[in-house]
Parts: sequence; structure tokens; C-alpha cells
Amino acid sequence: MSVGDIADDISGNGKTIVITSLVMLIVFIAVSTLVFFISLKSAEQVMVPNVVGKDLPEALLDLQARELYPRIQLRYSQKADEKGLILEQDPSPGAIVKGGKRIELVVSQGTVIDTVQNYIGENIEDVQNRIRELFTSGSRQYIQIKQPYLTKYSAEPAGTILEQEPAAGTPISNNMELTFVVSKGTQAETTQVPDMAGADLKKIYQVMQRAAVTFAFTAGSTTGTDITVQQQSAAAQSEVPVFSPVTLTVSLPESADGMVSGILKATLAEFPYPFTVSLYAAYPNGDKDLLTSFRHPGGACSVPYTVPEGTKLSLEVLNKEVYTETVGANTAPF
Repeated sequence: MSVGDIADDISGNGKTIVITSLVMLIVFIAVSTLVFFISLKSAEQVMVPNVVGKDLPEALLDLQARELYPRIQLRYSQKADEKGLILEQDPSPGAIVKGGKRIELVVSQGTVIDTVQNYIGENIEDVQNRIRELFTSGSRQYIQIKQPYLTKYSAEPAGTILEQEPAAGTPISNNMELTFVVSKGTQAETTQVPDMAGADLKKIYQVMQRAAVTFAFTAGSTTGTDITVQQQSAAAQSEVPVFSPVTLTVSLPESADGMVSGILKATLAEFPYPFTVSLYAAYPNGDKDLLTSFRHPGGACSVPYTVPEGTKLSLEVLNKEVYTETVGANTAPF
């Protein structure tokens, strides 16, 4: 073999090696790129959707669209129309997670109460509050109590449910109406008028909470630094029919240091028997206090107050606001 042939042979082998190396490099790059994109896709992150309040099929479609998978837990709820709806989820809406993650869902299986309970012997206010909590969704209440209540005198305390329709054990259905006969108390029931002479605002509120008379407040002289009872229309310890009106004349101090005193006056609906009325104060700093609560038969209602200027006063009956007023330095005291 000549030197030229050897050189040609070496040159040919060198080209083969170079070509083979190039092919292997291209294959390596292609495989590496494929592995990179596969790993990138497997680590794809998605945002968890908000499925609370949706029915289960709709929630599952939302999760499936994002390659998320549910783990479902059933739970009773307090609202008749929530059956099949998502009550809770974890992770929370907006969380960023990897595709394929399981999302914990709590699904309502309806109310644990599916028949009418026996309400006879219970207080009508307690029953109404409980029914509102159990069977209200948004602004809609699925079980109503017929208004006005039917009432009659009885030996049971005023407000006690004596009869009901439908009877206990009746299956609950949406838009059901309950009819109650409520006790008005004994017809000849009387109570003693409390001694309010010289009582300050703190004592007034305390006595109002337990008294069985209806206090009506009027403004007397503007003296002192605290609201004080100056006169009462019925003699202390005298016997009067329950929730008879007793007028208290009170002194009202002048506004000072940002505090305002006055008498809140409102006209309430006539109640079938004395309902609990609550006076709340929402202060300018955002705090809210219960000043006092008392039983009232409805109609003209008045309550004295001393609060910071700009306070919003509100009267609530059965957890519903029935009157509101914002007091200021120029608010008429009576």
C-alpha cells in the first residue's frame, strides 16, 4: 500500500468519526430537550379555582380543566338548600399548586333536621331565631313562621308556644309555613313598680332588663353630669298590670367633652306579647356595644343614652334592626 493510499484511508476514517460524533451530539441534544420539556410540563403550576358555593358536578369540571383532583368529604349543613353544594375547600382559592394535586372538598349532604320539631312549650323568640339560622340562605328563608302569631291568655308565661301546625314529625319542605298559638300570659297578671327615684343611667339600664313595666322617658331639667331620674308617674311598689306604661322624668346633662345625652324615641310595631328589644351603640371608632335590652309590647318606645358624638344608635328586635339614629352635638335631646 502506498503512502497516498494510507493517507486517503486515514482521511476517510476521520470523516466517519466526525460524522458519527455529530450525530451522537444531535441525538443527545434532542433527548435532553425532550426530557427538559417533559420535566417542565410535569412541574406545571396552576391556580386553584374558587368552587365554594358551586354544586359538585360544576366544581369537578372546574378542577378537571386545571388537572386537579378532588378528595370529597360529606357533612351536614344548617341550610335546607345547600345539599350538594361545596361548603369548604383546601387549598384556598387563588393558591398556586402543581398540576395533579388533590383538592379537599367538603360537600353538604343536606340538613340533619328533615322533619318539623316539637316546639310546644318553647319560647317563640328562641324558636324564630333558631329557624332563621337553620333555614335561611342569603336573603331567602325557606321555612316561615306565620305572622302575626295567634295568641291567647293561659297559665304559661307570655311567649310560650301552646299549639303548632304542622305537627311534629311532618317532613320539611321548602317554603313551608309554621303556625303557632302563643301564650299572652295570665289575663289578670300584675307587677310591682320599681323604685327609680334618683337612679342614674347605669341603674336605669339594669332595671329595664328585668322590669315588667314599660318605661316611657321624658326630659326634665338640664343639670349634673349624668342622666338621673327626677320623677316617676306611678308610686314605687304599687301594683299595676304587667307592662303598663310608667313615665320617668330624667335630667339630661349638657353635651361636654364630645359626649352627648338624650332620649332615643321610636315607634315599634305592635307585638302580640312583649318582645325583647336591644339598644346597640356603634361608636365612631368602629366599636359596637349592647347598652341594654328590655321587653316591650310595641308602639311608642323611648330609651335614654349618653354616648360619644357621632355614635349610631339602633334598636333590634329578633336580631333585626328596626330603628337607627346617629346622634350629634346638635341632636335634639328629646
